[in-house]
Amino acid sequence: MSVHQPTHVATTPGVGSELRAIALYALTGGVALLLQTTVLNSLTDGRAIPDLILILCVYLGLHEHSVRGATAAFLLGYLLDSFSGSVVGLNAFAMTTVYLVVYLAARRLWMDNTFSSIAMVFLATFLKGAAILGALAAYFSIDRVSAQAAEILLAEALLAAALTPAVFAVLGWERRLAGVV
Repeated sequence: MSVHQPTHVATTPGVGSELRAIALYALTGGVALLLQTTVLNSLTDGRAIPDLILILCVYLGLHEHSVRGATAAFLLGYLLDSFSGSVVGLNAFAMTTVYLVVYLAARRLWMDNTFSSIAMVFLATFLKGAAILGALAAYFSIDRVSAQAAEILLAEALLAAALTPAVFAVLGWERRLAGVV
């Protein structure tokens, strides 16, 4: 071994790892969309539904600090708009906003524990609600928010927070299985 040879080579993610990550998030997002818009919607009769897409966007904000994460959050929101029949672009805007705020918080704060993830999903649910109400208020005349809407938002935040550890564990397992870690 020569004195001038490096003892280790810096590793950069290869194209295969990037494609596996994209496929992983596309598959997970598709399953989450299917569950959220059909199965969970029919089980709860359209009342408080845990927002699996929001949990996935928070995960992306915490773990994917790249254009891939922002693009995935936007596309997940846009697909949610398409599948749920809401105003096109409303969820895309809200999910991109959630991703951005979580990403900025994750850059400044230590967010690698379960409690932080649960708290971030809980708060992100209210951020999503505020983003949607703000966008709707910009286009339609909304005088006030009803108490029932606030109750549903709180219930959705609690449900999403309760599912966060399980969803994050599945996403971590998928990443390790696909070799994306």
